[in-house]
Amino acid sequence: MPRALPTGAATVYRLPVTHENLSDYLKKVEGVDVRYDGELLIAGTRTHVLAGVRSSGEPNWIRHLTEASGLENLDLAGSSPFALIVVEIDDEWVCAVTWGASSRFMLDELLLDDDFGLNFGIRRIDPDKVRTIRSNLLDVSARGMEVSFPSGSSLSGFPLEPAGELVTGIEGPADLSGLTYHTATDGKTWHITAGRALNIQLGRSPEAFICDLRKICAVVDEDLAGAPLRHIAEIRPVAANDPAMPDLENQLAAALGGDDQSGQLGVCWPSSAIREIGQAQSFLSSRVGPTSARVLEPGFEIHELVKPLAAVDASRRIEVLRKAGLAPCEDELGAEPLTRPISMIKWVAFQTVVKDKTYALHQGKWYEIGEGAVARVREQVRALLENKSSLTFPVWVPTGKRDDEHQFARKVAKQAGYLCMDRGLAYTPMHLRGFEIADVFGPGNEIVHMKWLGRATAASHLYTQAQVSAWAQYFEPQAMQQLRDKVRALDSTRDVADRPTVVVLAIAGRTWDVDTLFALSQVSLLRLSHELRGLGIELQFADIPFTAKTKRKSAGNAA
Repeated sequence: MPRALPTGAATVYRLPVTHENLSDYLKKVEGVDVRYDGELLIAGTRTHVLAGVRSSGEPNWIRHLTEASGLENLDLAGSSPFALIVVEIDDEWVCAVTWGASSRFMLDELLLDDDFGLNFGIRRIDPDKVRTIRSNLLDVSARGMEVSFPSGSSLSGFPLEPAGELVTGIEGPADLSGLTYHTATDGKTWHITAGRALNIQLGRSPEAFICDLRKICAVVDEDLAGAPLRHIAEIRPVAANDPAMPDLENQLAAALGGDDQSGQLGVCWPSSAIREIGQAQSFLSSRVGPTSARVLEPGFEIHELVKPLAAVDASRRIEVLRKAGLAPCEDELGAEPLTRPISMIKWVAFQTVVKDKTYALHQGKWYEIGEGAVARVREQVRALLENKSSLTFPVWVPTGKRDDEHQFARKVAKQAGYLCMDRGLAYTPMHLRGFEIADVFGPGNEIVHMKWLGRATAASHLYTQAQVSAWAQYFEPQAMQQLRDKVRALDSTRDVADRPTVVVLAIAGRTWDVDTLFALSQVSLLRLSHELRGLGIELQFADIPFTAKTKRKSAGNAA
């Protein structure tokens, strides 16, 4: 028989020291039969042990099962055993070691160190044998993804974005040197699951158990510079209890009140309504502080959105922003909303620096962007923006009217070979509400998307237009056929035999400049370029000559 290991698998969470009593880190949960609840000394270390059974009543799907199967009198009520040991580690951290699926419900989740497990994994998992990575994109798609390689792979095998991808979990064989398992197995690795928590081998004896927890915390607190997988942790969510949070919210509140020195404000397009936003003829804002409901035009800028907050006390601005709602509407009067009101904080992008670290507010959540990621993204975007289009554009003189963009597109189309396709929506099975293939069709079959961005309108909306159009042309035959039909209707001498291979992003109100783009907006631009290259499309940029607006003044920079 194989010898029994002096270790066993357990799941570990970490929490900062915030309470004197270890029991205060636990929640009171209904339906729990507690078998032990009290403090213990384990190897001279103060701990609190909670163990018991969590009962569950009849599941809500039992009726469906009995009706579909004809079975009756099924008793599927059950119980789930659990146990936790809350351990104080050197007055710096508290670790919660858990067993059983129900145990995590006993912890106060607001206190958890969200990156604890991940920080161990990026320091100890074999970088050439990573088995699973879970991640989310920080863009309007908010895509969540899990990719697995049963035999393991290096990072190059995972479809991670070079920046802007929030890794939430990682699995693979890990070096457990310094832990009891490593000594007992003569240096073998063990497959760990690392994310918010850490599933790992811990010593069974009291002394080994405490020693292993202390070593795990020490590994997590090591300098990240030498970690083999450090690049996947360059963008991290900011926890509600993060020491930087008060400064972040103070600077956001100041910016909402009109302080240009606190950081960059811009418009963010909520992922829950990105399709409807493209069709909106107006936006309905709910009451904001003392300001009653308002109707905003489709091209609203950030200072128009947040202007009412200047009349709100700074200490309440973020609370008011969260409670206020904004909805895209299909009519010009704000009478026919396309979605329910969406919290206004999700419409606001903000970037600032606190203690030499860059932070961004995106989709209502805060993120810290590592210095390495910022520098790498800026370098790549600067090179990308050098690919200028040779197309020509007349001067865009803003009129302040609702159809300003459409009238300029018609002006562009007066040039030989240019066709105005603005407002000519295409409809496909995947885009029943319609989408714009292009604002202008160029003389060389270029797809041109144009926007007046000023200093505060979100560039990310322009990126989304380009992405939707390109993917529809590639994957939906109906989109390409409608493009051909629209071109032939405008110019009977032209025929679009092949898919266009050039997309031009043309802007007025400012020029393309890496210094005026938010960090996360830069990430979105790199992602768009990468996706278009995969479709065989080249991304080009154009600066439209313009005269500045005189009636509106922007309070922030481009998003």
